[in-house]
Amino acid sequence: MQMNFKLNKAGVSLIAVLLFMLVATIAATATWKWLSSEGKSSASRMLKREAYQSSVAGIENARSWMTFHANDVGAIIKQYLDDPQRKAINLDEQVQPFQRAGQSYHVWLTGVNVENATYKIKIYSEGRARNDTRHSQVAIFNVDGLYRIDIPQEVVRRAIPFDYNYFGGTTINHGN
Repeated sequence: MQMNFKLNKAGVSLIAVLLFMLVATIAATATWKWLSSEGKSSASRMLKREAYQSSVAGIENARSWMTFHANDVGAIIKQYLDDPQRKAINLDEQVQPFQRAGQSYHVWLTGVNVENATYKIKIYSEGRARNDTRHSQVAIFNVDGLYRIDIPQEVVRRAIPFDYNYFGGTTINHGN
């Protein structure tokens, strides 16, 4: 009987070791899945942040362009206001010199309010990351001190102004 008792103990330790190995395998698999998903979510967060930073760069570059090119901004506002459909105007060509390596964004003028002396301009910026992740945002700027732009008209010059038929010292008492 004593031999039988020793064999039962040996079987219990084998089962305990197998159960411990099963728990360790499950824990290792769960840890590996968690780490790999964490790496993917970290990359996703990095790309979203990159797109956000590009969008912010678009807004800041549009602000910088407006600061130093008041005539051009006035002309674009006039172009926007003259359009009966008020379509957005792409400003990529104007802000392109400010774009740095690694930045990818598109900037549009989407709204103008000229009711007050200080104009309000609505700028839409869409930033892009490397895998085409996008982030967009809108900024509203108060703009003051712009030149009002009119389309140049052809001026007709005459040698003698024929607006009046009397050429004297006064234009008050003239006849036809």
